[in-house]
Amino acid sequence: MTYKKYTDPRARATRDKIVNAYAELLSEKDREYISINDICSKSHINRTTFYRHYLNLSDIEADIEKSVLNKFMQLMDNADLDDFLYGRKEFLNAVNEAIVSEIGFYSKILLVNQNVGFLEKINSIIRERLMATLVTKTEIPPAQIDLILTFAVAGRTAVYRRWIINGFKPSAEVVSEMLEKISSSGFDYFLIDGKDE
Repeated sequence: MTYKKYTDPRARATRDKIVNAYAELLSEKDREYISINDICSKSHINRTTFYRHYLNLSDIEADIEKSVLNKFMQLMDNADLDDFLYGRKEFLNAVNEAIVSEIGFYSKILLVNQNVGFLEKINSIIRERLMATLVTKTEIPPAQIDLILTFAVAGRTAVYRRWIINGFKPSAEVVSEMLEKISSSGFDYFLIDGKDE
């Protein structure tokens, strides 16, 4: 669906009301029990207004996914390769902030409902950007880089998914610290080095 008024501030405000109403309803009941009427009632709009912006629930979900993916693309565009590879805390904190502010509210739509496609898109965005950089910076064959990135990216995505499902526990700071230590020391930090503290 093409949104002709997508950049119009009033249209965007209405779309935001619809999206927020849908996300709030998902915290109250399962998707299959949410109707367009529920969304219209919660967002204080009529059905005609709803259909000016969206076709159905899947259309709302696609809009949310697109918005969140765009934020991640911006985050990756501004990231240095080493920030990701070595799990630098500033970068990890920026990722955590993006997750809490963007995905946190929409987690039931994007992650908890087994939306594997969304996670795969996040993985692809990260892998493509890192692959392009690593191929030019190292002499490692591309097939090996692909395997390394598959492990590194999928592992981090899985950690973030589990963190969201667990209600953002432990804290964002603890998650950043754990990922930074795993990136720099592997599991040795937790199995050997971490015992000294």
